[in-house]
Amino acid sequence: MIVGRILGWFFLFGALVLLGWDGVSSVSSGDWRFAPLGQRWYEIDQALGGFSLNTLQAGIERSISVSLWDNVFAPLLGWWAWAVFLVIGAVLVLAFRRWRGERQPRRFSSRGRR
Repeated sequence: MIVGRILGWFFLFGALVLLGWDGVSSVSSGDWRFAPLGQRWYEIDQALGGFSLNTLQAGIERSISVSLWDNVFAPLLGWWAWAVFLVIGAVLVLAFRRWRGERQPRRFSSRGRR
């Protein structure tokens, strides 16, 4: 459960970073717009000298299904990058949160004892 929450917070932080990136690039270009996930992924991939986006596409189309790439991943790459990270992060944080009413005191903690 803790791994899911950590991943969720990582995605939420990534959404904040991507939103800031969009803000900085909007100020420098003079018009306000949000970049799609595919564009940001391509920019990061080019900066690191990799081909992960092309490799992912080829792997999904060859190993799983061409329609999965065309109907799921390709439209997802057209959405705003910060919004994709925000939704994934929020879902992970909410899915892996503690659903108990009250927090139980820790067994080896001096705060809960008197």
